[in-house]
Amino acid sequence: MTIDLHSLMAPYALDALDADERATYEVHLEQCDDCRSELAGFLETSSRLGELEEVAPPPAMRAEVLAAARRTAQQRPVTVLAPRRLRHRVPQLVAAAAVALALAGGTATVVEHQRASDLQASGDKMTSVLTASDVRTSSEKATEGGTLRVMSSKSHDAAVVVGSALPQLDDDQVYQVWAMHDGTPRPAGLIGAKPGMVYVSKVAGADAFAVTVEPKGGSERPTTDPLAVTPVTA
Repeated sequence: MTIDLHSLMAPYALDALDADERATYEVHLEQCDDCRSELAGFLETSSRLGELEEVAPPPAMRAEVLAAARRTAQQRPVTVLAPRRLRHRVPQLVAAAAVALALAGGTATVVEHQRASDLQASGDKMTSVLTASDVRTSSEKATEGGTLRVMSSKSHDAAVVVGSALPQLDDDQVYQVWAMHDGTPRPAGLIGAKPGMVYVSKVAGADAFAVTVEPKGGSERPTTDPLAVTPVTA
């Protein structure tokens, strides 16, 4: 089976390739100017998955957790074996912090717990697409610099859209992604004011993705011309 070596960039950045795949891609990387120029930006973007660990606990959490632990019956630990190497990248500290915060109780705790759970769920969805056996990759250079890269999976009916090396925007602007259906744009998520990535579900029927600069919070319809339009690879 022939593999599009460009499609290995995402799992390479996430350290999800086996030794043979990694060696093959690194040979390709030495010969491909496009991959070398994009990889640094993609690594920076993919670090958002790692940032899911950075949930700062409130100052009083230690005392509250210790007190809660003394009141809570201890249970036998449950061990979950991850099926792939990539699972060690999923932020286990987030789950631990979320459980500890839940024990502490209180409205703020519930909100923080939900935020941590949402972040981890988002990271899990992205990695499931990036490491899917049927992932397909396409990219297009943006007119103002950077690249719009689309990694889509039919089996997951989802895509991860990455704005790599895009210029920093003003605080009142964001990069917005649009799923194109026969030329009609549908809102697909916000990347933010700098390079980033967004998970898009229910992508069946989309023939391309586009990115525009929009007011903070996004728009219902594009208000500027697309910086890049990247077709979806079948």
